[in-house]
Amino acid sequence: MTGQDEDGATDLMAAFDAVVRANASLVGQLSARAGVHESGLRALVLVSDTGYSTPTEVAGFLGLTSGAVTNLIDRLTSAGLLERTPNPNDRRGSLLRLRPAGEEVVGDYRRRYVAMLRAVDTRHRGDLHAVLNDLATGLYEQAATAAPTPGSDEASR
Repeated sequence: MTGQDEDGATDLMAAFDAVVRANASLVGQLSARAGVHESGLRALVLVSDTGYSTPTEVAGFLGLTSGAVTNLIDRLTSAGLLERTPNPNDRRGSLLRLRPAGEEVVGDYRRRYVAMLRAVDTRHRGDLHAVLNDLATGLYEQAATAAPTPGSDEASR
């Protein structure tokens, strides 16, 4: 072991960091291929997952201000990837739906991830699904415990 701790935490963190960096690289390449910013690709995937979304939902998902998400939606709409339709439940709001070109961008994204995940799953005897679910659960649990509590200094920043 080269400069590692005895329980392997350094190796685990290095492996996880490598996954995070590799995913960022793939998302960067796929968004460049589609001619959109990475946030735009993530927005298209969200709209695909939900069937439609509101600008407020997209802003919350991406952690963007309403102005920033409006600019993002304008760019995606101008590129022919997304369309705005009136929201029947909110006359001031709109619903976002994928256009066929947006569906193709998300389809390419999904095909690439599915192929890679299936290949990795096969090499690990079908355990990847359970591992990824456990990882997601652990990340959500850590996020819940890391969130600032109301009234703390972090919550007021």
